[in-house]
Order: sequence, then C-alpha cells, then structure tokens
Amino acid sequence: MDSLPQYYRENFFSSDTLYSTVPSSSQFGVAGDPIPYTLRGDNLISGILLMSFIVLIVSLAHSRQFILRQLKGFFYSHNDDSITETTEEVRFQVFLMGLLGLLLSVTTYQYATYYVADTFIINSEVLLVAIFVACFLTYALMKTALYVIINSVFFTQRKSQRWLKLFIFLYALEGIAIFPGAMLAVYFSISLKNIVYYFCFILFFFKILTFYKCWSIFFRQKGGFLQTFLYFCALEIVPLLILTSGMLLLIDNLKLNF
Repeated sequence: MDSLPQYYRENFFSSDTLYSTVPSSSQFGVAGDPIPYTLRGDNLISGILLMSFIVLIVSLAHSRQFILRQLKGFFYSHNDDSITETTEEVRFQVFLMGLLGLLLSVTTYQYATYYVADTFIINSEVLLVAIFVACFLTYALMKTALYVIINSVFFTQRKSQRWLKLFIFLYALEGIAIFPGAMLAVYFSISLKNIVYYFCFILFFFKILTFYKCWSIFFRQKGGFLQTFLYFCALEIVPLLILTSGMLLLIDNLKLNF
C-alpha cells in the first residue's frame, strides 16, 4: 500500500494509524519496574550452591565413620594420635573449608546489600561474591600458616601435627553447621538479623571448642590457663577482629556513593 500513488492513498481513513502499515511510535501502557536481583535468581550462584549441597551429602555419607571417630576422640587427648586420615577424608575437610568461605561470602553479600548499600562500583554480583570468597580463603590460609610457624617454634612436632588436624576438622564442622543457615538466608524469607545471630552463636561455640583444645594439647601439663588465653587471643581473636574490620572497610570502599 505504501507504494501506491498519493491520490490513491488519500481518503477518509488516511489519518487513522491502523490504516497505515508504517510502524507507529506511540506506546501504550506504563513500563514496569525491573525485577530486583537476588542470589536465588542467579543461575551461577544457585548452581554452585546446589552442587555444593549434593557433594556435601555424598561426602557426609562416605565420611560418616571418620567424623564419628573424630567426635568420639575429641575430648580424649590420648586418642588423637590413633586417628588416621585418608586422602579422601583430607579432601573432604578441604572441601568443607572452601564451602565455609563460600557460605560466609554469600551471607556477607546479603548483609552488605541490606545494611550498607544496594549499589557497588562492581556491576557483577558474582564477581563481588568471588572477591569475598578470595578474602575468606586468604584469611584461612594465612591463619593456618601462622599456626604452623608459631607451633613449630614453641611446641613439639607431634603436638603441632595434632593441633593442625583438629584445627582443620573444626573448620570443616563449622562449614557443616553454617550451611543450613546460609541456605535459609538465600532461598527462604528468613530475617537476615536472625541468620547473623545464628552465625555468631556457631562462631562462639566453635571458639570455645578451639580454646579447650588449645589448653588440652599445649598447656594441660603446665596448668597454664593464662598462657592458653594469650595464645588463643593472639591467634584466634586478633585475626578475627582484623578480618571483620577489613571486610567492613572493603565493603565501604566498594559501595557506590552518589
């Protein structure tokens, strides 16, 4: 019709937009608000959490006897040396340490977007979570290296190895304990404040266990409660405070100020 001469196209309906085949630029309706970003709506994050859940269930099924032996001998120091670890069990504990870093990073992201700011200088939410994961894993590796160096200087190799095995095992258990709370925070409408309280309780509980094992392995024969307290504060409390302040500073620098 557009190729017809002008006198054929001029008629009573010429002004009607429905009569012309030329696309109209007018818009009808009101543009809707975009769906806000959520971690449970992110395919990559959801896929990683789902795969972690499957691997965790399978690993728990295969390492159940090892965990029961560790828990049984936890309060009996003379049984620590009798507990041997296979390569599969070591990989299982390393996986749980990595899972702990991932869960803490996901919760940190939710805390940052809820309490600090909802817009950051980094556009990719996945990249932001990856930065938090790198921070937590670096903290765990540096803390492990610090324990190895200090224990090798002040204590025997036998005690240092016993402590390193228990330290990694406690980290693995902490990852298992935090997993339900992190999943509830991501996929269910659970108050983030309650999740933070739950994480603080888990952290406090495992710090008490860590303090007990410090005293049991290194200072029981000497009766040195004060030495245990100083050792615990220097290698547990101070690094934790540094990590907390460092993460808050990082989040404050990453947020977008208008």
